[in-house]
Amino acid sequence: MLPLAEAKPVHARWSEANRDFLEFVERNPAYLSRDSFASLRAERSLRKLPLQSWPLFAGAPQRAEVEGVALGIDRLMKSIYERFLHNDPARLMEFYRSNLPLPEDTEEDNFIALNLNQEFAELLLQEPTGIQGALSRADYIETRDGLQCIEYNAGGFIGGLQTGIIGDLYLETPAVAHFLRERNLRARSPDTLGALFRHLVEDTARIGAWRGGEFNVAVVAHPHEPDQVALHSAEVYTRELRRTLAATGTAPGGRVFVCGAEDLVGEADSLTLEGHPVHVVIEQHDGSADLRQVFWHFKQGQVNFFSGPVSVILCDKRNLALVSEHAGSDEFTAQERGLIERHVPWTRRVLPARTTFRGRALRLPDDLPEHREELVLKKATSFGGCEVHIGRFRTDEQWKRSIGRALREEDWIVQEYLETVPYCFQSGEVGVARHDLVWGLFAFGNHFGGAFLRLQPTAGSAGVVNTRQGAEVSVLLELEE
Repeated sequence: MLPLAEAKPVHARWSEANRDFLEFVERNPAYLSRDSFASLRAERSLRKLPLQSWPLFAGAPQRAEVEGVALGIDRLMKSIYERFLHNDPARLMEFYRSNLPLPEDTEEDNFIALNLNQEFAELLLQEPTGIQGALSRADYIETRDGLQCIEYNAGGFIGGLQTGIIGDLYLETPAVAHFLRERNLRARSPDTLGALFRHLVEDTARIGAWRGGEFNVAVVAHPHEPDQVALHSAEVYTRELRRTLAATGTAPGGRVFVCGAEDLVGEADSLTLEGHPVHVVIEQHDGSADLRQVFWHFKQGQVNFFSGPVSVILCDKRNLALVSEHAGSDEFTAQERGLIERHVPWTRRVLPARTTFRGRALRLPDDLPEHREELVLKKATSFGGCEVHIGRFRTDEQWKRSIGRALREEDWIVQEYLETVPYCFQSGEVGVARHDLVWGLFAFGNHFGGAFLRLQPTAGSAGVVNTRQGAEVSVLLELEE
C-alpha cells in the first residue's frame, strides 16, 4: 500500500477529505476494485470517456485558488495579440509562420494548420475576432512548486464540457456516497455548463448578436456519428441553458441543438436551424467541418461563433513561449508577472537565439542536446498529446533528430521538463498505482467552469497524459462548507 501512503499528503493539499478517502479505501479494500464503481460506466452517452474510479475533492479555499489561476492565465494569454503583436496582420503572419507541408509520415488529423495570407490575417483581426470571448481549458500539472500551465487550449473544440455531468455520476456512486455520509461531508459537481451558458449569453449580448427574446445555441458535432453526438445531449444542454437563463433572468427561454454543419441555414441577415434563429454556434469537431457561412455571419455580427479559424492561433503553443520570453517585461503588471512566475514554466521557440535557462546561459539550438534530460520539445500546432518529445524518454540520437525537425519546420517550442507530485488512484481491475495527472481548468470569460482531470499510471505514460493515448478521466468535486 506504499503508493497510498506516499500520496496522502499530496491529495490532502486540496482537502483533508482526500487523505480521508485514501484511508477509507484502506479500511474498505472492496473499493480497490474497479467493479465497485461500475455505476460510473453505466451512462452510455459517456462511453467515449474512460472514467477513473476515484474523484478528487477540493475545499472552498483551494477551489478559489484554482479559479484565480484559471481566469488569470486565460486573461493573460488573450492579451498577447495586442501587447506583443499589436493586432498587426504582418506581425501575426510572421509569428505563426511554419515550413509546411507536414512530413509524409505525419498523421494529419493530429495537427491544426492555418494558411495565413495578408487578406485573411486582416479579416481575422477585424472585430468581432472571437479572441476575448473564446472558451478555454488550459492544462496544468502540479509540481512541488504548485500548478504549472504546460498548454493553453482555446476555441470551440475543447474537450470536457461534460465535467459537471461526470461529477454527478461520482456523487451517485455508492462508494463515494458511503464515504461522504461516513465523514458527514457534502460535495457538489463543478457547474461547468452553467458557467458556459452564462458566458455565452454575456458575450453574445456584448457583440450585439442577441438583443432579447429566446436564446438559441447550436453545437456542431462532427463527425456527426453516434458516439460523437452522444457526448452532447441536446436535452441535458437545453435543461442547463434554461436553468441558467431563469436564474439570471436574462431571457424567457431558449434551446440547444446538437447538429451537423450542413443543418445550419444561412439567411440574408441571420442563421437558422429547423426554422429557429441561432444566436450562438459552438464547434465540437476535429476541424474538418465546413463552417464558412457561420464565420461570415459572425463577422457580420449576426451570430456568435466559438471560435472559428481564430482557434488555430489561440491554441498555438508558441503563445506560451511569447509569455515566458517576456516574463519580466514592463508590458505586464506586477500582479501578472507574479502569476507568470508561479504558473508559467520556462518555454521558448526553437529558433536561433541566446537566452537563459535555470540561471544559466543557453544558446538555441546549440545547447539543446546536452540538456535532453531537462527539456521537452513540442510541435506548436499539434494536439491530442501527439508530437510531444520528452527528452528523458528519448535516446541522444532520437533527441537530435527531434531538434533537427523542429529547426526545419520552425513551429516548435522547447519547454522545461517538470516533475509531477505523486498522485495515487485506482488501477486495473483491482489495485492502486501512482498516476501522472493533468488538470484541465475551464475559463469561460469571467466564469470558472471547474477542473477536468486526466490521469494514467506513471509506469506506462512515458510522460504524455492524454485520453487518445490511454489516459482516464476524473473531476474535482467541490466540498460544501
